[in-house]
Amino acid sequence: MKFYKINPDTDFKIICSFINPHQFGQKIMSQKTQIHFVLIKNLNTAAANILKQDALRVGAELITHKEVITAKITYSNALLMATKEQIQKLISKEKLQDFGLKKLALFLEKDFLKPKKVELMAVMNINEDSFHANSRVSEDEFEKKLNEILALSPDYIDIGAVSSRPGSYYCGKEEEFKRLKNILDLIHAKKYYEKSIFSLDSFDEYCLKYALDRGFKLINDITGLKNENLAKLASEYKAKYCLMHIQKDPSIMQDNPYYEDVLDEISLFFEEKLEILDKYGVKESILDVGICFGKSAEHNMILIKHLEHFLQFKKPLLIGASRKSMINAYFPSEIKDRLAGTLYLHLKAFENGASIIRVHDLYEHQQLFALANAMRNIGV
Repeated sequence: MKFYKINPDTDFKIICSFINPHQFGQKIMSQKTQIHFVLIKNLNTAAANILKQDALRVGAELITHKEVITAKITYSNALLMATKEQIQKLISKEKLQDFGLKKLALFLEKDFLKPKKVELMAVMNINEDSFHANSRVSEDEFEKKLNEILALSPDYIDIGAVSSRPGSYYCGKEEEFKRLKNILDLIHAKKYYEKSIFSLDSFDEYCLKYALDRGFKLINDITGLKNENLAKLASEYKAKYCLMHIQKDPSIMQDNPYYEDVLDEISLFFEEKLEILDKYGVKESILDVGICFGKSAEHNMILIKHLEHFLQFKKPLLIGASRKSMINAYFPSEIKDRLAGTLYLHLKAFENGASIIRVHDLYEHQQLFALANAMRNIGV
């Protein structure tokens, strides 16, 4: 006999292909391969005691305040630790309970399915004041740079003509369109839109309609659907719509951003805005938590670490942390020197639920995810 301590993140199906168990047994065991953590805030002590007993009966664990059992407190925060199989058993039990446990059952019923593959969105900025100089391209050099990017076959190409960096002000729709017009005409005339999904990073209706008329298929709206007419546009053109959370506007968004509960507040934002998108008949939407758009470095880390929470909406999650200031907050560095930090954050974002990564460095990200994919699919 030989013994090996292997990585628990190894694909269970790959391990089973090595062992060749019965298919029925494999299906049962697959629900026991991961412990899920569900944090519960302000759980009534009566509910906590009920849930604790139910959890123990199915083999799960519930961590609560030490005084829950004595009833000296009214509410407690709690952590439920359970496998998928145990969660299924708890759902049935909590649906029969009071004290808010029915709501917990509804939450536990939601799917939090992580993506199996990543899609990359390349960035091209045709304005002269975007925060990362290497993403800027002049109108004269645009087609050459575009072909270099297309040679790498990105899933999306996001084009912007307006800076939304912290402290920036909108240049106005006339100036934005002036910067965009010839570029959009070129993409249409040479049918570049057939080679990738083109996205316009804009919140101006006229610019967006002009782009959609010229083959663009995605509206990337950093304002968080401040203007509902953009939902109408997406529906009319059967385009994808990227819904991004932002606090305040770019000129002041990084002036001491504050949240009582960043995960909850952004969840409520997505719930409200997705209802609006549904009302207008938008078929495909993407969610973006808005890294560095009205968030502190800690807020951004929390959002990337617990990104799985937003999979409950069953929408693709987009993350764009490329070379942003949150890296500087933890490791002082200039924008040009933040590639390593960018790659780390984007790998973690994918592992935690993101399926679309917005990047300035396309080649390096393709290399990163090729190796991550190979590692994930290696057996023993």
